[in-house]
Amino acid sequence: MARKLALTRNNMGWAAEKPNQINQLFVDFCATGACGENSPALDIGAAYGLATIAALEAGANVIANDLDPTHLEEIVRRTPEESRQRLQLKAGKFPREIHFEPGTLGAIHASNVFHFLTGNQLAYGIRNAARWLRPGGKLFVQAATPYQAQFASFIPEYERRVLVGVKWPGWVEKISRYSQHKKLGAMPASIHLLDVRTLVPLIEATGLTVERAWLYQRDDFPRELRLDGRESFGLVALKNKASILTATT
Repeated sequence: MARKLALTRNNMGWAAEKPNQINQLFVDFCATGACGENSPALDIGAAYGLATIAALEAGANVIANDLDPTHLEEIVRRTPEESRQRLQLKAGKFPREIHFEPGTLGAIHASNVFHFLTGNQLAYGIRNAARWLRPGGKLFVQAATPYQAQFASFIPEYERRVLVGVKWPGWVEKISRYSQHKKLGAMPASIHLLDVRTLVPLIEATGLTVERAWLYQRDDFPRELRLDGRESFGLVALKNKASILTATT
């Protein structure tokens, strides 16, 4: 049975209420001691704090980010009192509204965030993420792919765009052009569908080493949106040296 999802308060999709594959990999990394006081983990688009709280319980220091301050208030409410001293809050929209010093983060977790960004926002955000990570830090990403039932009519167009070398082949300006599914009413009008071919080169260009990138079906994904087991994109990347790139405006 699919696990329950909770609607976000700002119509940015749904938040899982039990860890998915990427959440768990992030928490497992935090449990190694990689995200201490001087190199906290950043949870981008933390929503109600599922990954944030699990990472805190694993012993990490965590910065929870969300563009909706009421989500951050809910995270504080849900966080056990003994973990709150290791929790920081950072309101603002990634990537333009939040900033960190280079080499100061032990891990970055971005689950169901990247597919809400335009191509330029995505490139800028990934460059920043690479700069913010310390050597040995890791980036954990989960994003929507074109291979979901509600986007089935877009798949041929996506494959055509990839074949002819369109820069951002998964950018859908108006979701309604390809799908009228009722669940999409709780999301922005546009979406950036991603997969290994489109996101991995962008991340590798920053100097990060992609340890794993794969398409899979989340355990909590609604049955009516499932297609063929490739509905979600997961990625884990390692910063093994200081990035030589500087983010530009």
